[in-house]
Amino acid sequence: MEEGSDPHYGCTLLEGETNVATAPKTIVLIVAGVVVAGCGFLAAPMLGDAFTAAVAPSSEILGEPVEFAVNANGETYGSPLNDRVPDLILARAEGGKLGYVRVTELEHARNLRNSSSNANAVFDIPVYQSDGETRVGVFRVLDDTVSPRSGSNN
Repeated sequence: MEEGSDPHYGCTLLEGETNVATAPKTIVLIVAGVVVAGCGFLAAPMLGDAFTAAVAPSSEILGEPVEFAVNANGETYGSPLNDRVPDLILARAEGGKLGYVRVTELEHARNLRNSSSNANAVFDIPVYQSDGETRVGVFRVLDDTVSPRSGSNN
């Protein structure tokens, strides 16, 4: 840049110098960007909750009974919600595969485990696909296995 005067501010600029009057504009733009981004971060959780409620409303919001999916055998399956428990509940088998355990089998194994005098007794129940027939693994019932009807799965 050659030596000359800045027509906007009447300043003389030397070679290599820039007009410092543009710096406040840059600062204002940066601050505005930070404010907008910060508001986005603050609003994101609220937007996520609104989206989740619109996609998968709970029975508490609608005041209607929860409906679970039903397999070909007429068994309901899914995850316990509030005081409603399907016939087959979501579980992770030994080895990591996801599937469903029959609530009646889980409760029976928990009762056997809790009443056993053998501390080393192992109680495994089958883990099924949602059809309630195809086995994908076993679920190990331990001392601390929670009942799906206990209300602690909300």
